[in-house]
Amino acid sequence: MLDLPPATIGLAVFVVLVYGYRVVRRRYPDIHPFALYHQSSIAPVRNSEESAIYRSTLTPFTYPLISGLNIRDGHSFRDGDVRDIWKFARHGKLGVFNKKNNEIVYHDYDTELTPLAQNVASRFNEYVPKIKKIGICLPNSLENVVAFFSAAQYGITVVLLPLVSDMGELTRYLGISQPDILIFEDGHLDFTQLTLPKSIQCLIVVGPTTHGHLEWKDQLNDDVRSSIRVHTWEEVVSSTPSPTTAVEAPEESFTGPAIIVPYTTLLGKVESAAFSHRNIVSAVAAQLRVVPKNESFKPADIVLALDSLQDMYTRIMLLAAFTAGTNVVLCDMPRGEFDFESLRAINPTVMIVPTKSLHGLLTYSPSLIINLRLKRALGILAAGNIPSPVLRLLPRLRLVYTHERQPVWQRQTKTSEVNDKTSSLTSAQISLLRALLGARVVYSLTNPRIAGPICQTHIYDYRNLGPVRVYGPVVPALEAIVKDTEHLKGGDRQGQLFVRGLPSADRGWVTTNIVGEWGDDGCFRELP
Repeated sequence: MLDLPPATIGLAVFVVLVYGYRVVRRRYPDIHPFALYHQSSIAPVRNSEESAIYRSTLTPFTYPLISGLNIRDGHSFRDGDVRDIWKFARHGKLGVFNKKNNEIVYHDYDTELTPLAQNVASRFNEYVPKIKKIGICLPNSLENVVAFFSAAQYGITVVLLPLVSDMGELTRYLGISQPDILIFEDGHLDFTQLTLPKSIQCLIVVGPTTHGHLEWKDQLNDDVRSSIRVHTWEEVVSSTPSPTTAVEAPEESFTGPAIIVPYTTLLGKVESAAFSHRNIVSAVAAQLRVVPKNESFKPADIVLALDSLQDMYTRIMLLAAFTAGTNVVLCDMPRGEFDFESLRAINPTVMIVPTKSLHGLLTYSPSLIINLRLKRALGILAAGNIPSPVLRLLPRLRLVYTHERQPVWQRQTKTSEVNDKTSSLTSAQISLLRALLGARVVYSLTNPRIAGPICQTHIYDYRNLGPVRVYGPVVPALEAIVKDTEHLKGGDRQGQLFVRGLPSADRGWVTTNIVGEWGDDGCFRELP
């Protein structure tokens, strides 16, 4: 045998152990790199002055676009509607976070929520016979969800009114949507500056007391006060419905709009988008399909929406969680801020977060240890895997959804305001968030006339492409093209984005007023 010195033997054993550890602990990428370089199915031909049609690889050109939930009904399948989403939701739990006690209070669907929704719908029909629309101007609360499903299940159109502080803007939203009932939070509306349309016949105030509505009722002028009924939410839910007000919605009522979303264009014009049940279930089904089953919403998940439910993107994502039968927790937090004490008590696994909150997270206080852990985490991401969280704020968090409302590279007009850059995230910033949170981040591009995202990044796409905003491929319920605009040529895959599909509020190709380009990988991104 070789007579080797102990130091040589020790060094050899050390090298073998290190190599063996690396082999045993080796992790393959979450997805093959080839899949990330071919994220779209592209039509082989195109028209002049536009690009080829881009689709998701889940729905290539030999397959139809996703149209619904594909619910088995006897020997056939149907797309479904919002009523079916409520049925699926009963497999999970709906909770409300109580900040005072720092705990989650869960409500049972069969014994509490379903009878409550039926009661509320009966009250709507009692207060306003043959009611057509209700306006909801509420934060993320149980009342918001119950009012929505009460209306949507019984053929009543829901108007989602943004939580704005400008009463003049809210007046224009009410004027274009014309709801019959307005549900709002006590103290949010200033009736000395708000003008109610003649369509409103009833006001329902949600607040901690049963007499708080008397304070703001004095702000109404005599004509409005005499013609509008005023009720509190406590009165609505505590009263017993009579048989004469029981709701029997005809099937044809579900072919019209289910949700109306008023919004302001970049030119300052107020418009509205009307989404039918088919538009909604198509967008929901696309979300359940685009994310792999092992990463999508699970029954054991706790889904928390920090973004406003008045935003159509957030509502679609929450409806997808309901459809998956997962646990949903509602918590009203200051928009754009993280309340870490409440978040630790909730301990969510999936969050729907506004980009402004994530920008605040990027301003963490670095230290030597954090920088070393961050460097290692970014290396693991570059290898195609998700690292352990650097900040360790939310240990169970595995998935974050966020989206951009206004692209910062969009052409500005003389009457439009400069977009706030905190409303968007670059590829480098998203990589940093993945490392800090130890969670996958799905970043989406949205438009007011589309239910849910237009494009969204692949859940396993951890690439750091630098200071460019990348929005991923189009979702499997839509198809998209770019057309010539100004000096940009659609034939060069650059121009204005147009989309079509069931999640759209309009038929045919819909302009998004968004300018960008298709990358070689099939992802839509900002212009360099």
